Amino acid sequence: MRALKSNFLVLFISLSTTVAVASADVIPLEPIAEIGSYAGQALDVKNNLAAVGQKVSGSYAVCFYEHSITGWTLTETTTIGTRRAVSVAFGNDFLGIALSGTGYAGVVLEPTKSGWQLTSELPNPDPTRFNSFSLAAASDNAIFITCNDSNEQYRDTVLVYERGAKGWQHVQTIAPWSASCTLFGQDIDASGDMLVVGATPVLGCSGGNVHGAYVYLRGTENWEYLTAIQSGDTNGKWVACDGESVVSWCSITGPNSTFDYLETWLLTGTSFQSTGSISSNNWGFDIYFPEGMQIAEGVITFGTCGGFWGCQTNTTTNRTVYTSQKIGNYWQLGIPVTIPSGYGSTGFGRNVKMGGGSLLIGAPAYSSSRGVVFQTTLAATLPCPADLNSDGVVNVSDMLHIISEWGNTGRADLNGDSIVNVSDLLWLLDSWGDC
Repeated sequence: MRALKSNFLVLFISLSTTVAVASADVIPLEPIAEIGSYAGQALDVKNNLAAVGQKVSGSYAVCFYEHSITGWTLTETTTIGTRRAVSVAFGNDFLGIALSGTGYAGVVLEPTKSGWQLTSELPNPDPTRFNSFSLAAASDNAIFITCNDSNEQYRDTVLVYERGAKGWQHVQTIAPWSASCTLFGQDIDASGDMLVVGATPVLGCSGGNVHGAYVYLRGTENWEYLTAIQSGDTNGKWVACDGESVVSWCSITGPNSTFDYLETWLLTGTSFQSTGSISSNNWGFDIYFPEGMQIAEGVITFGTCGGFWGCQTNTTTNRTVYTSQKIGNYWQLGIPVTIPSGYGSTGFGRNVKMGGGSLLIGAPAYSSSRGVVFQTTLAATLPCPADLNSDGVVNVSDMLHIISEWGNTGRADLNGDSIVNVSDLLWLLDSWGDC
C-alpha cells in the first residue's frame, strides 16, 4: 500500500497542473415533462442513478437517468399507472414510491433483466385511518411513507414496510402517543439504520407537546425510538440524516420565524452531540418544503425562499439553493445556485439531491406544473471542494482519500465526471493549501 501511494504521488506531481475546473452552470435534464407531471417533486439519486417522477403520454411514470463521463442520460422509463409519484426514495436495489390519491400507500420498483419493473404494491394497513400519502424515505431494506392519521388532528404517521421472505409487507406504524397541536411527520429522512422524523407545533393551537427531530434506529425486532433532538424555540420542521449525522431546521421564535438556523448533530454511542450550525442571516428566509434539504458525505444542500407566503405557495421569485461544507470547526456556505433565466422560479429547490458528482434541483411547479429538474456540478458549488476531510486545508490527507476512492464516485469525484481518477488529483493539486 505504501508503494502504491508513493507511485501515485510521483504521477501526481509529474502531471501537468492545468486543470479543467467544472463550472457551476445550471442546465435542465431533458425532456421537459407534460402538464401535471410535477417533475422534480419526486426526485432521488443514488450514486450515478437518478429517478424522477414524470408523466408520459398521459400515464404517470418514473424516468431513470444514469450519469457517466458524458453527463446525465435518460436510460429508461417505467410506467406506474394512474396515480402520481409524490415522493421516491432509493434503497438497496429498489425504489420506494409514495402515491397520490387513495388506495395502497405506494409501490416498489426493482431492477430486473428487462429493466426497472413494478414488483410490489405497499398496502394501506387501515384505510379507515390512514390517507393522503405524502413522503417516502428508504434505508437499505425498508421503505417509510408518511400519511395523514385520522386518529389525531394534525398528526401524520410513518408507515414502515420491509422486504422479507414473503416480499414487501407493512411491519410497523410509527406515531407518538399524543400529538395534540403538533405536526408529527412533517418531514422524514432515512439512511442506513437511522430514521429521523420531524415534528413542529401548530400555529394558533396551544398545548403542542411533541416537537423536534425524532430519531429511530433499527433494532432486532423493529425500528426503536432513540431520542428527540431539540434546539431553540422549536425545531424539526425540516430534517435530514446520513446514518451518522442529523440536520434540522431550528428557530428562535416559533415555526414560522424569520430568524432560522440549521443545526447538525453527530451520533456518538446512544447520544447526539452538536457539530455546528448555519444562521439564516447567511441565506435568507426559510427552507420551504420537505425534501428541500439533504446531508451526505459531509455536505448539506438546501433550497430557500425570500418570504413566508412565497415559501408556502410557490409564488416567490426569490429562490436560491445553497450547499454548505464543514471546514474546520464551522459550516461554510458555497456558491448560491439560482434558476436559469427563462424558467421563472416556481418551486426551484423544492427537492435537492446529490449524486454522480452532481447537484440535482427540482422545480415541480414550472409551466403549468410540468416541472423541470436542473443539474450542476456539485464541487463547483462548494467553498473548498478538495478539502475532503473537512480540516480546513487541502493536503496529503485529501490526496490519499482520493486514492482510496479510485475508480469510484462520490465526493472525491471533484470534476463531476462520475469517476475518481487523475483529473480529480489534478483538481486537488490546483487547490493545495488552506481553504
